[in-house]
Formats: sequence, structure tokens, C-alpha cells
Amino acid sequence: MFLRKFWFWALVILFTAGGASNVFSAQLSGQVLDENQAALADVRVAVPALHRIAFTDSTGRFLFNQVPAGVFTVELSRLGYKTETRQVNLAKGDTILSIQLDISPLELPPLTVTATPQPTDVLSSPLSVSVVSGRELERSRGETVMQTIENSPGVATFSTGAGIAKPVIRGLTSQRVLVVSDGVRQEGQQWGDEHGPEIDALDVEKIEVVRGPNSVLYGSDALGGVVNIIKPEVPCADEGAPPLAGEVLLNGFSNNRQEACALALYGASGVLGYRGNFSLRDGRDISTPTGKLFNSGEREINGSGALGTEGDWGSLAVDYSHFGQELEIHEDPAEDPTATPFQRIRHDKVHLHSNFPMEKVRLEINGGWQRNHRTEFEDESAADTGLNLVLNTINLEIRAHHQPLGKVFGTVGFSLMNQDNNLSNEPLIPEFTSLNLAGFVYEEARFKDVTISAGVRVDTRSMDVDSNPDLGVLKQSRDYDAVTGTAGAVWHMAEPLAFAASIGRGWRSPTAFELFANGVHEGTVRFEVGDSTIEPEESFNVDFSLRYATARLQAEATVFRNRITGFIFPSPTGVIHPVESLEIFQYRQSDATFLGAELLLKGQVTDWLVLSAGADFVRGTNDRTDDPLPFIPAHRLKLGARFIQPSWRGLSNLYISLGSKVVAKQERVEPNETPSKGYALFDAGAGAEIPLGSRRAHLDLAVENLLDKAYRDHLSRYKNYALNPGWNFSLKLSVPFTLVP
Repeated sequence: MFLRKFWFWALVILFTAGGASNVFSAQLSGQVLDENQAALADVRVAVPALHRIAFTDSTGRFLFNQVPAGVFTVELSRLGYKTETRQVNLAKGDTILSIQLDISPLELPPLTVTATPQPTDVLSSPLSVSVVSGRELERSRGETVMQTIENSPGVATFSTGAGIAKPVIRGLTSQRVLVVSDGVRQEGQQWGDEHGPEIDALDVEKIEVVRGPNSVLYGSDALGGVVNIIKPEVPCADEGAPPLAGEVLLNGFSNNRQEACALALYGASGVLGYRGNFSLRDGRDISTPTGKLFNSGEREINGSGALGTEGDWGSLAVDYSHFGQELEIHEDPAEDPTATPFQRIRHDKVHLHSNFPMEKVRLEINGGWQRNHRTEFEDESAADTGLNLVLNTINLEIRAHHQPLGKVFGTVGFSLMNQDNNLSNEPLIPEFTSLNLAGFVYEEARFKDVTISAGVRVDTRSMDVDSNPDLGVLKQSRDYDAVTGTAGAVWHMAEPLAFAASIGRGWRSPTAFELFANGVHEGTVRFEVGDSTIEPEESFNVDFSLRYATARLQAEATVFRNRITGFIFPSPTGVIHPVESLEIFQYRQSDATFLGAELLLKGQVTDWLVLSAGADFVRGTNDRTDDPLPFIPAHRLKLGARFIQPSWRGLSNLYISLGSKVVAKQERVEPNETPSKGYALFDAGAGAEIPLGSRRAHLDLAVENLLDKAYRDHLSRYKNYALNPGWNFSLKLSVPFTLVP
């Protein structure tokens, strides 16, 4: 029944849209001025829904040709100025904007494309969103892409040394936090504690984090939130892109003597644009205040390439990326001081994105193919693999964005995901294939001071499992169905003040690992046993936020409650496997509740001083036993000061920063979990822009853990037998260049 309805409505949308005799195209142009009404050059003007970017010229003017009819949000940003957004309706003809940007040292978040189908500013989002981009991204870029966002409210990382970091949002991680890349689900073997997202940290333009369930747009697994990694756009010649330009990135970290570099080339000629990126990373053993961690290095070789074209018919872009990583895993020296576990990961992905404007709708089609190959060895020289997994994933999503019907506009979407998991050598999970089909509707109505949004989604997922005598698994099929929904409202109480509220239901189907695992997991060093009777998880989340944003002050306070029915978790049994001599962990289910709050405050105190503060806490409880849940982040408080100077001796936008992070002790732990002590860390940084003709290089210096504090983070997999890294000096340099202007 679901499949018949799915394809029926897909054909209705495509037939209605395709019946148009022509496509209306308009011009979007304008001028950007500063507070003194002088023209502002080099302002970045973006229409995220269409993946189009232009920059203002010396007169402050910009122009987009052949823009389809519809409602779009335009974003205008320039370093040192407050980002502005405008909503335009091009169904009425050509549109000319006149916009003033106010001076602001605050890095206010730009538009988000992750929280809703249509890009919106963070102040108007029904869900809580954090965005890291621009200079903030360059300063905070870590050794993994997830370390870049761990200072965002409600966001932490579950780490294994310097090379593996999994996002933790409001106490949830792994399969309950969905990572996507340019809107396409990142699918690897993410069920393992020591399996990080396979994304190049040096090929990222913006990272968006949605805090709270977003299953309506993304389906299964988005119970805790969504992390969207956004890569640079393919340039367009009509919007001022040069034929050949590029950028060199150099990163260095003293703690593990890590060196990282990247070369990006991009340009456009005629109707064709292109972009390519190549990066290397090489890190040695981690240093702690008491010595080095044996066997904790990593290496990466990554690359990507993209081609795109656009015209009055729409746009089309295809992107290929390769992520190659080799990781050494430090294990408990008390168990085996000579152990040298080793992982090798290869992840290849092809992503196709297109926009087709029609008379009544704009079709957006995303397609992707991914191949994730993960091998784990007892040591780097081992000839035989301890684990050898290959996961192939095909994604297809069609979104039809319809033009306003009165005050209502929105999106009808359809998605497909097919997976094929193969293995060899020692099995830990059986081979399987799965198919997920879904359809959703998401609508939004904007009134004078209130924006209301709501959506509903229907999913069906099937899993065909092959027999595996070694695991005791018979050939079988599993079918899951789910209906999820969300509703939210944003009340603009005054021009810079808004109150947002949302409720949402999410779901997650159990993984093959949780259902059928029966063996030694080398990465976690434990014997794990699944439970074939496990049912899908369902969540119900309530979220309230109060937000304020001006050129001199940004503030947000949020409270939330997320209850998950059928929460799946590995439970230590206290029993040692008689052959493998490892503790047996059995997967179980219970109901769980997560309560928490987040606070963010940034303010310009004087012309030369910006202060910031942030805090978050979350409390996770097993509702059946009233015990705490494992791996819940400790309460955190962050304070920072940034001293700024617009120019000095030829340099521009100079800053010196001081910061501290105070983490409370975490004694509210699961009965078999190790508690952790509280600690305080301090850091410092400095940076500036260096003029290079019409371009600017960026230089950032920083010291983390300035006092070389000995501490154990509660979310470190090493916490039972190793300290976290000691002091770490980093240097980050980005040098743009233009070879053919």
C-alpha cells in the first residue's frame, strides 16, 4: 500500500510540474552600503536554495541572472559586519534590493539549510541550530571535522585519541546522530564506538548542527540531531568567478607533531564550473602530561573533484570524494602493553545535485553512491584482518518546493536508500541488504510576527539478512514502518527578540549489529552480543528557545526534554567469555529520558573587546531502573574574551583571544561505568588577515590546554587507562590566490 501511494504522489507532482509550458526567469540585483551609505565591495551574496553565490563589485552592486520564480532567502555577509538576510518573491518579476550592513565584530550565524527544507535564518528556525563558518571555522578547525563543532552549545565529542571523534548532541551519539554531507546521508560502519565520520576536515566551508530530532526531513537515526557538513560551492562564471583560482591550507599541531595541508583549485569558464581539493594529514603518538600514548598516530590522504553547470533550465553539479585513513588504536597497557590494533578506512562517494525550476514548483534532486571499506587488524603488520566490512549505499531524494499558496509554502519530498553490507574473515555481523522508502510533506506559514511550520513523514524499511552459522543467524527478513511528525512556531516578539517552540517525534530502526552481533569487536576490546528481538526506538521531544540578535549582542537560552521509548544500549554483564577472555556486553532495551538546557551569550563590550559565555547540561536516565545512562557529558561552562583591532601595520582584523572551559565532575554514571573528575582548561589564540593584492591570507595561532592540565574527559574511550592530551600549539594558515583573473 505504501509503495503504491509513494509512486502515485511522485507522479502527480512530476506531472503537474512538467506540464508547464515555460519557466519564468527573473533578475535579482541590488546594492550593499555601509553605515555611512558608502558602497561595500566583496560582500558575499548567497541564494542557498539555488546554490548560487556572487560578490559585490567596487560599487557595492551584485547581479543574479536567470533566477526562477519562487520565494527565496538571500544572505549577505562580510567579515566585520552583521550578516543580513532578505526574503524575496521573484514570482512578481525582477527584484532590486538595497541593503545596509552594520559594523559588528560578532560572527553571527548565517542561514541554515538543515533545519527546514527552505533555508532560513537561525533567529527564525523552529529548531535549535548552531552554525560554524567563515573565520570561526578557520580558527576552530580541528584534527577531525567533529572536533570543529565541540564548542557549540549542547555538542560534545566521543573520542578515541586524536583521529576519531563522533558527535554527541544532547547526550546522544553514534546511530542517534545523523551526519550528512551537503544534504546526503553519510553512511559507513558508524555503529562502532571507534568509528568516526569519514569526512575531510580541510574540505569544508560550513557546518550546521540541528539540536533535537529531525526525522521528518532525514528519516531514521536523527533522534538526537543532525550534523550537516557543507562543502564549497562549484563557482559560476556569470557571477564573477575567475577561470583559475585556489587556496592553500596549512595546519600544524605540536602535541602529536601532526602536519596537515590542502590544495584547492576552482574556477569557471562559460557555462562550466569546477572545483578540486587534495589533502594530506600525518600525526604521531599523542602526548599527555605524563608521557606519550603508544600506538596512537594517524594518516590521511583525501581528494575530491566537482563539476557544475547552470542556465535558465536549472543547475546540475556532480561531486566525487575519496577519504583514506589509517589509524592506530591505543589500548589498555595493563591488559597487553604490546597491543597495536590498527584500522584502515577507505570511503568513496559520488554525489549528484540538481535544481529544475518549473512553472509551479522547483524540483531539487539529490543522488548519491557510497562505498565504505573498513578493515581492522591486531597490528599494522598482520596479514589477516580481524574485521573486514564493505558497505555500499545508494541514496535518492526528490524534493518539490511549491510556490506560495496564500501565506503557505513548503516542500513535498520522496527518498530512497538501498544498502548492501558484505564481510569476510571473522564475522561480527551477518551480510544483509536493506531498502528504505519514505515520503514527507513540510509546510510553513508566515504572518506578521509569527511563523508556523509543520511536517509529517512516512517511512518503510526492510532488511534481508543472510544466514551465518558462525553467528547463529538464520536467513530472515525484517520490516519496519514509522510515521513521524514535527510542529513548531517562532514568535518575533520584537525586532531582535524571538521565542521558538517545537515538538517532534523521531524514530530509529535497530542496526544489524544490535540485532545479530556475536563476537569479539577488536575496536572496543569486548565480546558483544546482539538481541534479535529488539524493536525500533521512538522519541518525543519538546524544545523551547529564547533568542536575541543584534550587531552588538547575541544570546540564546534553550530547554528541552527528549523521551525515547525502547532505547537500545550495550549492557556489561560482568561475565568473562571463557575463550576470548573479554567481558560480554549484551544489547538490551529500556525507556530513557533526556533533560537539559543550553545557554549562549556573545557581546561587544567596547570597540576593542568581545566577551562570550556558554553553558550546557544534560541528564540521561534509564526510566525502568532509574539509573543514569552511560556516556552522558558532564556539565560545562565556557568563558571567552577576544581583543580586536581593525588594522595595525598593514594587517587587518587582528585579534587576541583568551578562553576557559570548566567541566564538572560526572559521578552520575551507570553502575558499571567509571566516574570522572572535574577540571578546568585554559587556551589562548591570536590571528590576523594579511593583504595579498586584492585577496587576504588568514593566519591563526592557538594554544590549547595552556597549563598542561592532567585530566580525563568523561567521553574519552581512553579515560579508564590514559589521560587526555596535554598542551597543544597549533598554526593555521590559509593563502588564497588567483592564477587567471
